[in-house]
Amino acid sequence: MSQPRDTAARYDQIAEVYDETREPLTPAALDKFASILSQDGNRRILEAGVGTGRIALPLQSRGFDMTGVDLSRQMLAKARGKGVVGLILADADHLPFREKKFDAALLAHVLHLLGDPVRTFQGLARITTNEVVALVTRRDREHDSGDETSSLRERFRTVAAELGYSRPGGWEGMRGVFQRETEFLASQPPTALLTLEDREVITTVGERLSFLEKRPYGHQGEIPEEAFREIVRRVTASLDVDRVIRYRRVEQVAIWKMAR
Repeated sequence: MSQPRDTAARYDQIAEVYDETREPLTPAALDKFASILSQDGNRRILEAGVGTGRIALPLQSRGFDMTGVDLSRQMLAKARGKGVVGLILADADHLPFREKKFDAALLAHVLHLLGDPVRTFQGLARITTNEVVALVTRRDREHDSGDETSSLRERFRTVAAELGYSRPGGWEGMRGVFQRETEFLASQPPTALLTLEDREVITTVGERLSFLEKRPYGHQGEIPEEAFREIVRRVTASLDVDRVIRYRRVEQVAIWKMAR
């Protein structure tokens, strides 16, 4: 995993396009998530890795007392611009809070970024009374043509190498994210694992290319703009942009209850 400074730099770089290149939870899923959080009387919630406030803002609007920490100044600036309050520049592994300050701690789609998830969870448990919660995503492998997306990434990396750029590191894509989340859940079984939404995603190779053109990943900054555009042009010319990609995206909430 990247060091905190590297992670901060990469997310500073992509803050402007972050929201438009990440799929948000639907209002129905957010309502269900808010209901789950409320079941144990959670009101004071810390979100570690708050980012641009994509989860914190909806929860704040639903009456939760949110505090958000993040390593990236630019991501925090975007969240602050939306009206998210209680934002602090901090490392999730070095939290500046007293014990049991919050009812719950939240990690929303950031498990794959943690260098030592067990250590992070121990720190969150120290400042939490009720539970630690993580939002995670998985794909249904029995209903997945998403390998086309993996092939697209591999084609990008190959063309980059042909133009003299080392194969960009860090481009595991969502498949790598899903794998790390699955491995962590297997090694640290949550008290409960609940589904927020389960839906089919239908897209095309061309739409995925349009997504990549926005340079949504920090490691793409290793390649100069002109070269990046040439890579995209060559990749586009070599693929069937109308090919359909289908997969089921399942959003889940994992809950670890604190011992009483």
